Amino acid sequence: MTQGIFLFVLIFILSVFYLDAFLPDSRPPRRRLFLHAPSGQKSSNPLGFPQPSTKSFLQHASSKDDNCDNDTISSSSSLQPLTHADIVWRVRPPPETSLLKRLWLRFAANLIRLDCKVFGKEAPVVLCPKGGQAVLEAHCYNDENGNSKLVKVGRFGFTTERGPPAPPIQETVQDLYGITSLVGVGAIIYMFVEPSYRKRNIGSLALEVISLIHAIQGMDFTVLVVDDDGSGRLIDWYLQHGYSRAPKLQDLLGSPNANNGITMIAPTNQVLPFDCRIQWW
Repeated sequence: MTQGIFLFVLIFILSVFYLDAFLPDSRPPRRRLFLHAPSGQKSSNPLGFPQPSTKSFLQHASSKDDNCDNDTISSSSSLQPLTHADIVWRVRPPPETSLLKRLWLRFAANLIRLDCKVFGKEAPVVLCPKGGQAVLEAHCYNDENGNSKLVKVGRFGFTTERGPPAPPIQETVQDLYGITSLVGVGAIIYMFVEPSYRKRNIGSLALEVISLIHAIQGMDFTVLVVDDDGSGRLIDWYLQHGYSRAPKLQDLLGSPNANNGITMIAPTNQVLPFDCRIQWW
C-alpha cells in the first residue's frame, strides 16, 4: 500500500515537471552516421516570432575585416575543423530567465533523468524549456597550461514552439518543395561564435543541431533572416547548407523590402549525428 502511494506521488510530481518545465518531444529522432555536406493595425508578426532588436533579425557573428561571415576553413589555415565529437551542446533558457526559473528547470531536469535511470527508460535526446525561446550553447575543451576545461565558444538563439500556419509560409513551401499540406516552422534568432573559434565549422554544426531540435519539437522548417550588408557571402553560405531564399516571408519575419536582411528557409532534419551530445539539464 505504502509503495503504491509512493509511486503515485512520484509519477504525479514527474508529470508536473514534464508539463510545467519542458516542452514534450513530439518526434523521437533517428540516430545514425551523419555525413556532412561540402563546405488596430494588423500585426506584421502573426507567428509570434521575436521582433529584431537590432538591424538584423539574425544577428550572425561576422566581421568584414577578418571574413567571419561564414565558418569555412581556408586551405592555408592551420586550424582543424571541429566535429560534434569535439563539442558539448547545452540547451539553456534565454538570458532574461529569472534565477528562480533556472533553478526550477535544473531541478526538474535532474529529477526526470533520475526517473529514467531508476525505471530503465531512455532519457529524451533533448527537452526545451517552456517559454517559446531557448539558447543553444557550444562548449569545447580548451587546453591551457596543460589544464583541459570546457569553455563556451558559441551561442545560438532559436524558437522552441511550432508556429501556426500562415499563407506566406504555405505558398513558400509549395513553390520551393511542392508541399501543399499545412506545415509549422521555427526560427533561428541569432548566431554568435567567439572570435578565436570562428572558421572552425561551429556554425555549420549548430545549424544541424537546431534543425534536429526543431524536428523533435514538431516543426517542418526552419526560417531566418540573413543580413550580410549586401556582400552575398553569408547568403551563399546558408545556400550551401540547404537554405533557400524565401522572398514571400519578408513581411512575415519583420523585414519588408529586405530592410533587415534576406529571408531564407530550410527543411528540418530528424537525423541525430552519431557523435552529437546534447545536454538539456
